Amino acid sequence: MSSYKLYSIIIKKGDTLRIISNKLYDSGLIKNREVFEFFAMLSNYEKFIKSGYYEISNVTSIKEILLKLNLGEVVRYRITITECMTNITIFNILNSTKSFSGKLLLTDLPVEGYLAPNTYFYEQGDNRKGILNKLENIQKKKLKEIWDKRSSNIDLNSSYELLILASIIEKETGNYDELGLVSSVLHNRLKKNMRLQADPTVIYGLTGGKKLGRPLTKKDLKKPSLYNTYLINGLPISPICNPSEAALIAAANPKKTNFFYYVSNGVGGHFFSTNLEEHNKNVKLFRSIKRNSY
Repeated sequence: MSSYKLYSIIIKKGDTLRIISNKLYDSGLIKNREVFEFFAMLSNYEKFIKSGYYEISNVTSIKEILLKLNLGEVVRYRITITECMTNITIFNILNSTKSFSGKLLLTDLPVEGYLAPNTYFYEQGDNRKGILNKLENIQKKKLKEIWDKRSSNIDLNSSYELLILASIIEKETGNYDELGLVSSVLHNRLKKNMRLQADPTVIYGLTGGKKLGRPLTKKDLKKPSLYNTYLINGLPISPICNPSEAALIAAANPKKTNFFYYVSNGVGGHFFSTNLEEHNKNVKLFRSIKRNSY
């Protein structure tokens, strides 16, 4: 008795029944092409065979093979685009995933921010540019829906500004319970014409979306760029990552607070404060926590 084994079969669009039977025969999945073709035509299966990448075991009967091909039970893969990823990171992931086809160029990328983070399922041989377009279309649809339902008291002029702000919120906290609070601080600062002073924007200006690989320095904060929100007024020139739906919603619907400052609390969240004096106390508290944690 032969041992259980899986065989990979690729059915292309336009493959005839004879081509398909040859592929199955050559792989060892069927012993007789004519018998396979006879059963396919007898049951009218040959008209509904779906293209794709299949994995079929050597113990699968002809009827089961035909049913699998008719149902399109292709092997599906998944790829996860996480929140905070930048275009260049997504570009590298798609180009290095061998189960895709085609090749992406940097010029294929949309403007930063327009790729929707999520887990996506795809089939062997799916085109990289097609996947990229899918991510872009989903993000644009979400952005429009959220912009149309935005709070009436936010001072943003366009959905693009919403996208920029959401990307900063996304980068500023990994605690999703805080998204609305961080959003409130940034909105409050914009209304008061205060500089946002968001470290992630400085980093993006230095690296263009790649990892900095070291702590941010005071010298970095003084380096001019269109992203350095310590030096420029208002929002940076573009998003600094691809924000999640949750971050977009938070940017469009900030919590109502009097907070103007926040600093890490050392345990995955932030201390929020209404004035500089309170903020400076929180900074000292954070530094004390950080020292004691070593």
